[in-house]
Amino acid sequence: MTQLPRPRRAPIALGAAIALTAILLPTIPASAESSVCAQSNPGAAMQVTADCIDALYAQPVIDAETDETSPVPHHRVSGHFEGTNIQFNIYLHAEQDEAAWDGRFFQFTYPAAFAPQQNTARADDRAIGFALASGGYAVQAGNGSVSIGYRHTAAAAKFAEGVAADYYGSDQPIYGYLYGPSGGSLQVVGAAENTDGVWQGFVPMVQAVPQPTSYNFLGRSAAELILADKATAIRDALMPGGSGDPFATLDEAESALLSEVHALGIPWKAWEYPDYLLGYAAEYYGAGLASDAPLAYDPTYVDDFWNTEGYLGTEQSPLGERVRAELVEMGDTIAHRWNIANRFYYRYQVPAQSEGWVGLDQFRNSDGTPLYPQRPVTAPGFSGFASGNAAFDGSVNGKVIAIANLYDTDALPWHTDWYGERIAAALGGAAADTYRVYYNDHADHQDAPVAGERAKHLINWYGIVEQALRDVATWAEDGVAAPGSTRYLVDDAQIVVPDLAAQRGGLQPTVELESRSDRVVKAKVGKPVKLSAVARTPRGGGEVIRVEWDFEGDGEYVAGAINKPKQVLTAKTTHTFTEPGTYFVSVRVSAERDGNTGAQYALLQNIDRVRVVVTE
Repeated sequence: MTQLPRPRRAPIALGAAIALTAILLPTIPASAESSVCAQSNPGAAMQVTADCIDALYAQPVIDAETDETSPVPHHRVSGHFEGTNIQFNIYLHAEQDEAAWDGRFFQFTYPAAFAPQQNTARADDRAIGFALASGGYAVQAGNGSVSIGYRHTAAAAKFAEGVAADYYGSDQPIYGYLYGPSGGSLQVVGAAENTDGVWQGFVPMVQAVPQPTSYNFLGRSAAELILADKATAIRDALMPGGSGDPFATLDEAESALLSEVHALGIPWKAWEYPDYLLGYAAEYYGAGLASDAPLAYDPTYVDDFWNTEGYLGTEQSPLGERVRAELVEMGDTIAHRWNIANRFYYRYQVPAQSEGWVGLDQFRNSDGTPLYPQRPVTAPGFSGFASGNAAFDGSVNGKVIAIANLYDTDALPWHTDWYGERIAAALGGAAADTYRVYYNDHADHQDAPVAGERAKHLINWYGIVEQALRDVATWAEDGVAAPGSTRYLVDDAQIVVPDLAAQRGGLQPTVELESRSDRVVKAKVGKPVKLSAVARTPRGGGEVIRVEWDFEGDGEYVAGAINKPKQVLTAKTTHTFTEPGTYFVSVRVSAERDGNTGAQYALLQNIDRVRVVVTE
């Protein structure tokens, strides 16, 4: 990477920062002496506008400016906010490409770095390349540890506008778009609800919400305790060509818990990768999902769980008996008592029914009151901490496109619906011209690259995010409404979408790998097997430009042949298997809005699979 150093700029004093910002940023009036960002009380969210100054981030310092060649040529401005641990980077078009700027920027946000080499102030190659290819510059702010809330991102966005106006020699309005996954989605919502004029659009991804307890993780931990030995059988029943009956091999206790876990909203599709679902995938859950640690905020819970009527530890039921048997098998120690009790804490933290937590309705009587004893304390809320004390009341300021994935066990798919309901309540009729949600099949919580076990059944869903960012920009800047939301139903806290693209809507194509019966293809060793798939794009989903095949079911894809991009495309191929066995053959399709076969970004993917049984 070529770096051409430029002169370092000195720190800017507070008064000078306000004056300089007024000069550099046309959106901040120079005469606004009282324009100080405000909050109603010390615990409230800060209200940040395009015109106010956040005193905590009022001293931006440019540390370096460099011209770089990777991932594409660009000009990078690096700096920090004096008196804080927040750094920022601004990635502008290279001098020869300045005409490609269309007056916008894209800004990624995430609240934590998980490894010494990570720093949330640095955009990754894809974020840089996408922004520059989409008529925008990229901005990112954070640090090498924890950078919560949205105030630092807003301060970086506003300062970057002045830098960009100076660099591009422009006085045109600048439009901004904030996006982030998981914990970053908390920051995005905090910004959408509590800023005005800093960004014009927001894309929260795999959306986290301030749920009453961590039942998505606890329910999976409970499943690991009770269902681990049956995971393979459950997976096989739910895989293409399986029996479709995940309860077939389960006893009463196991059946009861399997029903309970999925009534929480944990997707059935997650059994395709049971190691991730149950917390065994060490690269994501190093220590697993269970813990022996006592709950410091509820120290008496363990005694009640094992000794008080109404708790599972004393319950006279097949599941209660199984829980007590697990304690005997583990060894009856206080650590093991906590280990088991912790997994079922979600049963005893059920909020009022009016709050809309449909995944917890299974723990209510017919009159809405809780079935089980309730704990008087609530676990500390990470969502408030990470979001900058957002209310999550749906009072957004700008266009919002939410991205949710149907295999996501970390941020449950129906949680996005929960927040969408709050936007609908807050905005009323205006919500239709403000909010979209796109649900994606064969996509989970983790981002790219999709490799190894995940590549067998999951797509790289960031292309859908990139198209959503382009659409939210067109929506905000030109008034061209984004494609309609995915059509779906909430059934027992599960998100259910139509099978075909035309009925499903959203952005993602659908694809169906044909089989003669029940998703099973029978084949002989050494004999060619004919495979055929039909891919369809929804309205606004462009054309299918690419087809790839994974014949061995190992996550390794080879390109298939297509004549030209189409909205409805039939792809055919043959394959000869050399060994007997059961194979899950996959077809992966990619669509692009304009049918551009050379596109690098905003590729809209989906997968389908069939079970191929090969005999001698």
